[in-house]
Amino acid sequence: MRLASKVIAITGGSYGLGKALANACYSEGARIAIIGRNSSKLELASNEIGERVASFPCDIGDPAAVRHTFEEIDAQMGGLDALVNNAAIYPIFKLENASDEQLRSVINTNLLGTMYCCREAIPLLKKSRGDIINVSSEAVRFYPPLLSVYTASKSALEAFSQSLRVELAPSGVRVSALRVGHLLREDASPLDDETYELMMQTFQETGFVAATGEGMQLDTVTSTAIHLLTLPGDATIDLLELRSRR
Repeated sequence: MRLASKVIAITGGSYGLGKALANACYSEGARIAIIGRNSSKLELASNEIGERVASFPCDIGDPAAVRHTFEEIDAQMGGLDALVNNAAIYPIFKLENASDEQLRSVINTNLLGTMYCCREAIPLLKKSRGDIINVSSEAVRFYPPLLSVYTASKSALEAFSQSLRVELAPSGVRVSALRVGHLLREDASPLDDETYELMMQTFQETGFVAATGEGMQLDTVTSTAIHLLTLPGDATIDLLELRSRR
């Protein structure tokens, strides 16, 4: 098992891609800390994945809550070997109709939340010479309609990842951005049917689907993340992009 006894924290770990990442790392022998807002969903996911999983309810947009969560991870799990920043929200809206709260919530979760988690994880990762994976999106390349603020948050996330990679390189902590193509609906989307259909109709009308393909399987993403986490110690990948071939 390539991740035997490693402690890996995954944000947004109770459903979709985050849960699939937790399952994949668990299958490789890791001990998993899943982080998310909904305690009941976290507990359900933890029970489904296995006994080496601990759940940590936390709103990553709250810096005090993030600080407490990583203190608890350290205390309960004895350190940290990798952090996968997967949590993100993508409410769809036209910018002209967006509320102040909608704008703040996207930036808080997708960008500031990742920064808060990295800040608290870094002292632990320096001890283990561990890894940070920041999950980005093909939106930064193809600019989907109705997701302008989400796209901006992911573009900023990639720039943050590149700078942090250079900053942490002397300490032995690796930072990678994993740019993920859109996933098949049944695997990932938390949107209700009406909202999802509106989004896909807009994507079809603007040529977004023709440019990006119809979506990829979760296994494609999780196997790539495992590859990043198991690179030789003298290797690093700063940005890895996955896109559907269909």
